[in-house]
Amino acid sequence: MKRNRIIWFCLWVLSVIGISLKGGVVTYGFFMLLTLVPLFSLGYLLAVYWLFHIYQELEQRFVSVNEPVRYRFALVNEYPLQFVSIRVRFFSHFSVITDLDDETEYELRPNSRIEKETRLICKYRGEYEIGIKEIEIQDYFRLFRIRYKNKECIHAVVKPQLIRTETLGDIVLSDAVRASERSKSELDVLSREYVPGDDRRLINWSQSARTGALMTRLMTGADQQEIAVITDTLRSGLEQPEFLPAENKILETALAVSYYFSCRSIRAAEYHLGEEMYRLTVENTQRFEAFYNAMSDIRFSSLHTHERLYEAALQRQDLLDSSMAFLILSTWDAAADALLRVLEQNGMTVVLCYIGEGELPDVSGHRSCTLLCIAPDSDLTRGICL
Repeated sequence: MKRNRIIWFCLWVLSVIGISLKGGVVTYGFFMLLTLVPLFSLGYLLAVYWLFHIYQELEQRFVSVNEPVRYRFALVNEYPLQFVSIRVRFFSHFSVITDLDDETEYELRPNSRIEKETRLICKYRGEYEIGIKEIEIQDYFRLFRIRYKNKECIHAVVKPQLIRTETLGDIVLSDAVRASERSKSELDVLSREYVPGDDRRLINWSQSARTGALMTRLMTGADQQEIAVITDTLRSGLEQPEFLPAENKILETALAVSYYFSCRSIRAAEYHLGEEMYRLTVENTQRFEAFYNAMSDIRFSSLHTHERLYEAALQRQDLLDSSMAFLILSTWDAAADALLRVLEQNGMTVVLCYIGEGELPDVSGHRSCTLLCIAPDSDLTRGICL
């Protein structure tokens, strides 16, 4: 295009020189023709802009991360004017179009259409626009180019991917559960009134003497089989490229952990902040679809601070009574450290899943915590255990 502009300008200068030195009908006609060429090109581009139509369709509006779905678009010319150069630019930050690229140039003859069908893959959970982002048109003489945004983009609702795995990084989930059960094998300080059939060896004689009724100690390892999954819903960042990858990986990790335990009939209780602290439970695969849909609807917000999460966790005795916890977050601060300390003080083994690539959390003062670092764009099974 730049070369064509230079050629046109040189010809126009020559025509001006010809008029100045010689004049004549031919010279003036050549000058007028060259002068009108840019005006003709701009008028042509405006006509293409108003007359050209593009249609696109996604097989389904609700899709899952890394799930290929059928996608097609059509370039349509319904008028007796030839469109010589049309390019379509796709959204590329959060989705991928297979077998097509942005450099393909289409030419539409009068009253014709071009249809393309391929597959589209969304990379992150969330709601964002996919498909054709911009349209670029050029004139006959390749002097001007206009690029404008597509007015009718596809707004997709993307659900997180369900990863079926038995490991998170270097952590074998079955080993983590066994370690938690061993740490919970001691008698708890809690007691309840003796019921016929209870093991007499667990009778708390000193407390029975004080209360005047037989009291039996509670075995934490027997009663506390629930696994807590704490999902951090704090949105850190203002732009989608900043927060979407981390939010996607947080939910992906929470779902993978919950699915592993549901397959083994171990109750997983997921906790996250919204207007209040919500609790979602699943204990088998038959109920996992409802659990997955509820997890997919989780909203992240800058208002869901770690201070609120810490205060809400202190009010949930069911959370504090869990046998172990997976704490999944993408930012680290004093409130997150305080929450981790409370979980450990309640006798829980904690796996801290940190989603990020920056400065790592300092867990040197926590004896019952395993730190697992997962990059937002990495495979869950390739995290680094520290």
